[in-house]
Amino acid sequence: MIHVRALGEFPFFKIVLITNATGLDLPQVQQGLRFFTAQDEIWAKLDAGTQAEMNRVNRPDCSLEKVLANILLTARQRPVVIQSLFPLLNGQEPRAQEVEQYAQRLKELKENGAQISLVQIYSATRPTPHSECGHLPLKSLSRIAQAVRHATGLKTEVF
Repeated sequence: MIHVRALGEFPFFKIVLITNATGLDLPQVQQGLRFFTAQDEIWAKLDAGTQAEMNRVNRPDCSLEKVLANILLTARQRPVVIQSLFPLLNGQEPRAQEVEQYAQRLKELKENGAQISLVQIYSATRPTPHSECGHLPLKSLSRIAQAVRHATGLKTEVF
């Protein structure tokens, strides 16, 4: 898409990169991000505050520390939106301690120079391949957003 925009055929569209953040440190990704304009956005996924919760929610092939390091690397260069999924897992809401750890990770990113323009808190809204994953009620999502705002001062939206 950047190539098409550079050719001048569609110079005014905005690019939004939605990423799980695991490859943001790759040289070819960093090189590509240099072509982003000020209007383009990066939405980086951060769905947990601890490795154990990340393993439960995402079943990742990398560590939470790598995701956090990659978000910090990118967010020191340009603002990012953090997009976070909080599902109902096996009928259980995220524990208060997990929400606190999640907010703490965001606070640490901010304190270390990450430019976070927005935190988006949402839940599973359509069927997933994992039957244990369900939709977290709006009241619970709002409570998580409030905890993030209180701990970090970051702008937070729920949807």
